[in-house]
Amino acid sequence: MDCDGVKALLEEKNAFGKLVGVEIVSVSPGAATCRLAVRDEHKNPFGTVNAGAIYTLAETAFGAAANSCGNAALAVNLSIAYLNPGTGTVLTARAEELSAGGRMATYSVRVTDESGTLVADVQAMGYRTKKPLEDI
Repeated sequence: MDCDGVKALLEEKNAFGKLVGVEIVSVSPGAATCRLAVRDEHKNPFGTVNAGAIYTLAETAFGAAANSCGNAALAVNLSIAYLNPGTGTVLTARAEELSAGGRMATYSVRVTDESGTLVADVQAMGYRTKKPLEDI
């Protein structure tokens, strides 16, 4: 399955991401970009984007990057640091593979707002199965 097929499959099968409003913008080998158009329901009582919405955006980008080769990959660990409040109207998460060996791969995910401010930094690890994505 090529990266466009991976993108289409993940868009179709990620019901939670859809519910939250995460859009998969692009998928390429070992990388992905996702976007969240911020709505009122994404905000916390302080008027900034809720940590859970930011995490969901970052996790979706990680998942798309980890699955970009066409085999199912599962999250093992995600560690997130919230560096600045999520403000503005759009947040973008860019995931990139840092290393891969055997069944394990490590990713960096950076979440930014539309001004380029770094909102969150994520280190993620995925387990790569041999199961084709179309079989999930």
